[in-house]
Order: sequence, then C-alpha cells, then structure tokens
Amino acid sequence: MRRLAFISFVLFILWNSDIYAQPDSLTVVAFGNSTTAPRKGVEKVYSIRLHELLDYVGISNKVVNSGQGSSHTGSIKDNDFAKVSHGMDRFHETVLLHNSDWVIINFGLNDAYQDGGINSPSRIPLKQYKKNIKYFIKKIKRQGGKVVLLTPNPLGSKYELFRYNQVKAYANCILEIAKEEKIDVVDSWKLFYKYAAFNGLKKNIDSLFLDGIHPNDAGHALIAEAISEIIYFNYASY
Repeated sequence: MRRLAFISFVLFILWNSDIYAQPDSLTVVAFGNSTTAPRKGVEKVYSIRLHELLDYVGISNKVVNSGQGSSHTGSIKDNDFAKVSHGMDRFHETVLLHNSDWVIINFGLNDAYQDGGINSPSRIPLKQYKKNIKYFIKKIKRQGGKVVLLTPNPLGSKYELFRYNQVKAYANCILEIAKEEKIDVVDSWKLFYKYAAFNGLKKNIDSLFLDGIHPNDAGHALIAEAISEIIYFNYASY
C-alpha cells in the first residue's frame, strides 16, 4: 500500500516536471547493528530493498551495508560483552571512507540492553549513546553527507516490559537528536504500529519480527520504503 502510493507520487512528479536534473549516482551507507546487517531468515534487508526502490524510480545508486550484529554505538573498550567491531571501532573504515551522499544510522537495541536485568545499567548509557550518535552526525556532515536516523525498533510481546520501555527511551533520544540537528528520521515505532493498525492487528506488531526483536521481510520493507521517500524527495529538489 505504502509502496504503491510512493511510486505513484514519484511518477506524477516525473511526468509533470519540465526539467528534471539528475545528479550523479548516489552512494548510501547503512550503518547499524544486526537489524541492518544481512540475516538468515530475511530474504532482503532494508539496504537491498532501498537500492531496488531507488533504482525503480530511476535514481542510480549504490547502497553499502555496514551493519554488524551485536554492535553498539561505542567502542569495545566501552562495553565488551559482545566481542565485535562496534560503531566507534569501525566508523572511519566502514562509513567515512565511502564519502557517501547519505548515511543511515540505526543503533540502539544493543546500547539499551541491560545484561543484569531490570534496574541494571545499559551497555551504553543513554547520555553516552546520544553523544556517540551526535559524533557520527557531525563527522558525516563535515564530509558533506546527509543523515537519516532510524529509531531502534520496538520489541515484540515476548520481551519483558522493562526492556520494551528501555528501548523506547533510546528511540525517543533519536527523535530528540533529529529535532536538534534538523535531520530526517524514520520512527520505526510509529511505522510498525501504523502497519498493525491498518491490518487490523491493533497493537500487536509481532508479525513484523522473526524473533520478537529482528524485523522480518515485512518489517524491512516498511523501513526501506520510508527511507526511500526521504531520499527521493531530497533528490527531486536538486
């Protein structure tokens, strides 16, 4: 439904524009955790779908997937529960070196996670999370790139309420940053719950997940469509 509306709108603009000046091919980097990275059980994550949507409407593009499962925004020195290359550890190599036109930033689920259960500290405290995200934005803007922020997606019903609420706090932080920095944001909470309501599922968003936390193909499709609209509308204004 959303995709058909988006494509119809794009075609309307193309058919009704006297001059449609296209810049060179766009480079987009999707920077995030396991909800960005390719995943078993998902045919096409949002980075692949984004490439296809932009290509469909005639925008030449390359989308680089710089997602890493289990990663948070900080460095492994900040929290080494997951022995992987975290956001700060790989930011220069997997994001800045691409000198991209757009960077999608999608972190928060691992930052917010409380390994000791309720009332225990998050892996990356909210204050540090906000500082890390703003650091990424500053460096990308300095290169001349644009940013799309994604809120960490909500959790399904299998997770405890305290974990759901903790992730919600990190999602709200992303919305605050987007407002402060005047940049585009995709609110996956609003996106997922709108989808559930439209499909008569009330507040049950479990159908959008593989396992209660990682989006399935339907979830990735919603995210890709929302990002493609943002990029297209900016692109069309060039």
